[in-house]
Amino acid sequence: MAPPPRRTGRAWLVVGIVAVSLAVLAGLAYLGKQVISGGGTAKAFPAAEYRPTVAKTGLGDDYRLIKDSSQEVDAEARKESDYSGPTWRTSSTVTGSYHGTATGGDRGLVLVGMSGRFTSPERQRDSLLKGMREADGMSEPNPSRTIRPTGSDVELACTVLRSRDASGTSTVPVCAWGGANTVAYVVFLTPPAPPSTRRPWTSTPPRRRFWRCAPR
Repeated sequence: MAPPPRRTGRAWLVVGIVAVSLAVLAGLAYLGKQVISGGGTAKAFPAAEYRPTVAKTGLGDDYRLIKDSSQEVDAEARKESDYSGPTWRTSSTVTGSYHGTATGGDRGLVLVGMSGRFTSPERQRDSLLKGMREADGMSEPNPSRTIRPTGSDVELACTVLRSRDASGTSTVPVCAWGGANTVAYVVFLTPPAPPSTRRPWTSTPPRRRFWRCAPR
């Protein structure tokens, strides 16, 4: 039997974007379960000073926005969760999908984030990452690592997931972070490729800004 044809154009990116969108819903659903089961230490909620906005470009000009799915994903997320819990009050979810501008290779990037008031942002960060990890077709060969970029007071949780479907297997690097007003993750997407052509991903996150945090 002949192997399935490889995706061409941006079809693989569309599939990846859909998978990531479903993953954030899984993450919010997991947060809802935490609310039902209790847990979390009672703390004063921080002031709502900032909210993430989806930028037209990412990582400088390396990625360009092809779709802002914030309204659609936010509406679906509200069906999965009441957007509140003992340690979080969320006002909205934003999602931006990007396509790489480099001519040397096809690549994509998806940003997913929640704006709100978080007393334990690391907990919500890990919940979003858990949703991505448990999405259909995903596996995690190695445990995630925490990284604190130089000069930052925010710790990132990063991992490399493996996505498997009919066209093959892809590596999916993911980094998630959380602060008083923002919990988010960034997913790097590449089309399935033969093992000999895959490049290993290092766990050092990019230092340039993914999106803008605007004052409320």
